[in-house]
Amino acid sequence: MKKTWYYRLLFSYMPVFLLIISFLFFIFFQILSERAQQDAASVYTSINNQSLQTVEQTLQSIDHLMVTKQTRNNNPSDFNMLDFFNQSGQPATYFTYQVTQEFNNMKQLNPYIHSLYLVRDSDGYVLSSNTVAPLQAFADHEFIKGLMKDTYSYHWTDKRLFKEFGTSRMEAVVSLARKYVTSSGESGLMVVNVSINALNQLISKSLDQSVSFVTVTGSEGMKMFPESEVNDDTRKVMSTIVSEYTGWTYKSGLVNGNRFSILQVFSGIWFVFAAVVVLIGLLSILYMTNRNYKPLRALISKLDEMSQASATQSGNNDNEFHYIETTFHSLVERFNVFKTQSDQNINYRKKSIFLEVMNGSRSLANEEWVDELERHGFKGGFKKAAVLVASIDKYSDIRSRFTDHDLILYRFIIQNMYTELVQKSSLRSWTEWINDKEMCVFIFTQEDMPNELFDNIKPFTEHAVSWVRNNLPFTVTFGVGQVTETVPQLKNSYKSAIEAINYKFVLGSDRVIGYWEISKEYEVELYYHLERIRSMVYSFRMLEPDWRTKYNRIFTEIIADRPKRDDIVNLLHYLSFRLFDHIHGLVMNDEIVHTNKAIMKDVIEQFETLEDVQDQLLEIMEKLEYVMSEKAHNGSEQVIALEMKQYIADHLSNPDLSLVHLSEQFGISSKNVSSLFKEQFDIKFIDYLINRRVELAKQLLTETESSIQEVGYQVGYLNPVSFNRVFKRLVGITPGDYRKERHC
Repeated sequence: MKKTWYYRLLFSYMPVFLLIISFLFFIFFQILSERAQQDAASVYTSINNQSLQTVEQTLQSIDHLMVTKQTRNNNPSDFNMLDFFNQSGQPATYFTYQVTQEFNNMKQLNPYIHSLYLVRDSDGYVLSSNTVAPLQAFADHEFIKGLMKDTYSYHWTDKRLFKEFGTSRMEAVVSLARKYVTSSGESGLMVVNVSINALNQLISKSLDQSVSFVTVTGSEGMKMFPESEVNDDTRKVMSTIVSEYTGWTYKSGLVNGNRFSILQVFSGIWFVFAAVVVLIGLLSILYMTNRNYKPLRALISKLDEMSQASATQSGNNDNEFHYIETTFHSLVERFNVFKTQSDQNINYRKKSIFLEVMNGSRSLANEEWVDELERHGFKGGFKKAAVLVASIDKYSDIRSRFTDHDLILYRFIIQNMYTELVQKSSLRSWTEWINDKEMCVFIFTQEDMPNELFDNIKPFTEHAVSWVRNNLPFTVTFGVGQVTETVPQLKNSYKSAIEAINYKFVLGSDRVIGYWEISKEYEVELYYHLERIRSMVYSFRMLEPDWRTKYNRIFTEIIADRPKRDDIVNLLHYLSFRLFDHIHGLVMNDEIVHTNKAIMKDVIEQFETLEDVQDQLLEIMEKLEYVMSEKAHNGSEQVIALEMKQYIADHLSNPDLSLVHLSEQFGISSKNVSSLFKEQFDIKFIDYLINRRVELAKQLLTETESSIQEVGYQVGYLNPVSFNRVFKRLVGITPGDYRKERHC
């Protein structure tokens, strides 16, 4: 078979290849040229900086030397050339000699100094190394007058011409003038001149003048050095720097700049060549594209027929390849939508049938159930089966801590983990999440098992509970339903599993609860618990230390009775009502009562296990106890009342215990005892005494074998009739009947 299409493609992309190669060469030379210019600019910037620093260091050293002449402190006996400003007229010959020597010393310290002279303001006399003359007779008087007119300038001048005598040769210098004021108030001027030629030689020593150049221009644009005339057209400036100290401009670069010009011209030629290659490549691509487009057009026509797309639809696409892509994408998308809908229908039907069979809303014969199992991948029916329900503990708290995506992932992990454990036990399972927090598991076996199905289910279910506890940020509780052998009985197994889960608020969470643990019908006597609650609240109100014991006993007995959740909620609401009804008013203000009452209501309505609500309510009551204790100990009357209450608790068996007896014991009148007791505890003394005696009597009747009469004696009643009457009035039944009920 001939490779016609192959060669067509090969020749189609060849121009592109040539285009890319040419363009890469072009980029290479461009980068090479730019890099060479950057490197040259960097080198000449360094040369420029070096020249600037060399000149400025020289000038700054001279400037510093002039400053020290004024700032140094000399002894009165030492020579000071600034004394010239304190004199008048022609200075002494010896003084002139000493000044000349000082000038020579300065020149030796800095050999770049060309000349120096002093100008006295008082009479205009000028003193230099070679002459002493009035200002008008001095050759540089025009420069000095210009300085005086400008009120002196403490900056280096641009290039100027200087001569010391009228017949001297003009020399190019730069000058710095500084004004001095003596201790006697006289002033004058010192002028230092530096030769331009010396500065030029200073720079030229470190420069190859045949290749590179450095020019310095004054602050007013005057060229300072070098003084030789050169052809600026051949030069190429690579770096320009302006001195902040002198204001001069330093320029450096190549003496012969034609090298860069040649490179730039060569780059331009290469650019033209690259453009020609690009043009040839484009023409080649256009030609080859026209030849190769026919098969593509034929393919598009076939796709039009397959997708039944109109010509308008194909024309609306950006290009042919986009049309091909969208057409194939559309076909694949249709297939995926169909497949997704099919899978969703299968999953929905699977879950729907599962839940309908479990809750009993749909009745299937064994044969129909076997068909459904086979349709969803479970072949062979079942011999024995059981339904389990897994519930995520404290789901409301978990929901607030994690996102929906996290919860979906956790549910997937739990479902797959448990399915693997079932398979490892040679059993089969069908799991479905019946809501966000509960998963229903149908476990079955298709073979006769030597052991009970529960013996196989319980170990790996407990392992699943442990695995979730150790690996996930929450716990789960499993409820195990009854074993069944027929499909109609599955709803009973599901119901018993749900009931087992509902008892986790009593039996605890993070465990496996079997239906056998809740199969016994418990008869709960709510009245007995109400009586216990009243007794505990009363002890709490009186700040008796045994109220915690009574509180814990209430929950222990509730757990033992295993009432329904609604009954427990009602009991806890009754506890809240009795508690806040007793502490409201004198004992505690409205704000504290309403706040804690609202908190306790939320705890009661949202608790998940009885253990949790027991701890949370105890915490609230302990806070209230602290507030009550603080208030009770704020005054002497409260202290006396508490002592009375403790005395009553210790002497309940005393039949003479009365207001008179307390009055004698505490040294206050019986009337004050009664009012104090009522004020502090919001209850009459006699009612408090009777309640305490009856509470103690109930305890003795339940926990001892003492006779009714002996119990009456122990609680302070010498007359059995009186004891029976008081007990029945408060409890509703006689002491004997109460003992019988407790011992049943």
